[in-house]
Amino acid sequence: MQFEYYKNILSITNYRQIQQIDSDLISLEKMNIVGKNLKVLKLDKDCIVVEGVIIKIEMGE
Repeated sequence: MQFEYYKNILSITNYRQIQQIDSDLISLEKMNIVGKNLKVLKLDKDCIVVEGVIIKIEMGE
């Protein structure tokens, strides 16, 4: 999994599985993104692009 964050847009490539999508939490397998007004701009099998105020990114094993 690789990610890039620039100007309130977070791009994650090679993610495994989406577990939860809310306006303040996006949970992927091995990663949680906590923020405000999170919106999914792009979603396909290889990439997810999220816009919003990112407060915290938690990485798991």
